[in-house]
Amino acid sequence: MKHLKLFLFLLFVQQFNAQGILDRKEPKKVVKSGPYIGIQSGRFYAGEVGIEKQWKRSDKFLESTTNALHMGVNYSYDFSNFNPILGYDLGFWHKENTVGLTYGMNFCMRTNFDQYRVGICPTIGIKILQFHIQTGYHLLAPFNRNNASFDANTIFLSARLLIVNERERK
Repeated sequence: MKHLKLFLFLLFVQQFNAQGILDRKEPKKVVKSGPYIGIQSGRFYAGEVGIEKQWKRSDKFLESTTNALHMGVNYSYDFSNFNPILGYDLGFWHKENTVGLTYGMNFCMRTNFDQYRVGICPTIGIKILQFHIQTGYHLLAPFNRNNASFDANTIFLSARLLIVNERERK
């Protein structure tokens, strides 16, 4: 009888453990925010500054999900036409695992102080600690390049460093 009770108890505990009821933990949530600085390289080099807010949720050591919103300003100079180019970006990115790629989308506006171009920019990158390298393609309207429009980076590679000012654990 003693062995039967022990067997039933172990079977009961094993069922709860298999369903994850006994070892269920709340995922760790961290919210980080702060300014970033960076450089963008394409047809032109551009300096970047902005702010970013990241939401990270981790269930286990190598299983985490990170989402981020950012907005920034970049400035480049077209030396061939002696033309400054100012840009504004507003976007987000998503990272599914601790070691993995980031996928994002930016809404952007570029101006040479006479005209402006607006568009979207899909990005893909890699983030290690607070250093984020990404590449993307600016789809700016008007799409045709002519003498009435100005050039801006289309395909680019950017490197950003986030300086965390606030960190909140939930």
